[in-house]
Amino acid sequence: MSLEGSKKCDVIILSADFGSGHHQVSLALEKVLKERRPFWEVGIFNYFQYINPFFDKSLRFGYTQMLKHFPWGYDWFYKATREADPNSRSRQMLNNMGRKRIHQLILKHSPKVVICTFPTPAGVVSQLKQKGMINTPLAVVITDVSAHSQWIHPMVDAYIVAADVVAQRLIKKGIPAEKIHVTGIPVRPQFEAPVPDPGFWIKHNLDQSLFTLLIMGGGEGFMPGIDRICERLDNMGLPMQIIALAGSNKTLARNLQELAQHSSIPIRVLGYTEKIAPIMKGSNLLLSKAGGITVFEALAVKLPILLYKPLPGHEMGNVNFLLDNGAALMAQNENQAVELIKDAVENPSILEGTSKAMAPLSKPSSARHAVNAIIGLVPWDHYIKPEDGVLQEEKLYAHKRR
Repeated sequence: MSLEGSKKCDVIILSADFGSGHHQVSLALEKVLKERRPFWEVGIFNYFQYINPFFDKSLRFGYTQMLKHFPWGYDWFYKATREADPNSRSRQMLNNMGRKRIHQLILKHSPKVVICTFPTPAGVVSQLKQKGMINTPLAVVITDVSAHSQWIHPMVDAYIVAADVVAQRLIKKGIPAEKIHVTGIPVRPQFEAPVPDPGFWIKHNLDQSLFTLLIMGGGEGFMPGIDRICERLDNMGLPMQIIALAGSNKTLARNLQELAQHSSIPIRVLGYTEKIAPIMKGSNLLLSKAGGITVFEALAVKLPILLYKPLPGHEMGNVNFLLDNGAALMAQNENQAVELIKDAVENPSILEGTSKAMAPLSKPSSARHAVNAIIGLVPWDHYIKPEDGVLQEEKLYAHKRR
């Protein structure tokens, strides 16, 4: 359940709509929190929209345009601020923008814990704690394989991170090891034991025995050339089929649907799909950029990834993590992407090594492990056994009602 302030929130999750990953992580945490603590109300708040809707819209537009037209500029900014001091004047000014609204939000709801799946509100909440205005536990969920300084703040009680390499970088930056929890980026519980859904293949007239290329990550228009890649694969007449999740990218969806009408290979174009785990489990290869949540969803089902057009800055940490572990392939351009896909279709066994390398990195229960760490921040959970937590919580609520 996502709230905008009407009900009391036992847990406040502060996120943002810069790509879909931050919100997907928030939803995964919300679902598991509701399973583990059914009496808690969980509220997800879009941070920038909450403090200033106009600023939110302008900032997202500027972010999208920069990545599309000036990616080198974003890359420079990301690297230039990688080691920035969280107490610097620029950071404090940014925190001050949302401090009043977030302070009011926390005072109104008196949450047991605040979770940030986006770095900016983490700085705001940390500053409120630093000034003694609140004392609410703060958990920060880093949504890439990254230790960028924008995520690091002095009053964070728990860092939820993707991998050991991130933990090591945080420790080098002075974060106590006991505050760091290596859970993987939280993915939805549906990834814990996914199986292919025959009904999906039947509904879309697809053959489960045929090599399936799944395309994700083009929803914001950040993967140009996808339609040309599909057209070239079609011209080759390969024994394969394509499932493209176009998201909100209407131009890509329209181009692929037009291609599908006369294509020699089945091409199915879908928008947003909630049940993605069974589709991933039934696919052979994922063509995608390197968004953190997509990467860890693919790792969860050990679906080989062909990385294409990753975003500069934060996604490059994910790229390096995968390539260093031999857990992905990388296409530098359209020609390489087509050739690598062709090779995989003609000899699927070449993907076996990639899938095997993904196994040690696979964390399908990441959201549960993250929630365990977050629940541990709530004072009474320190002395109640986890398996007794729900029963004890029920007794506490019953006592309050009397």
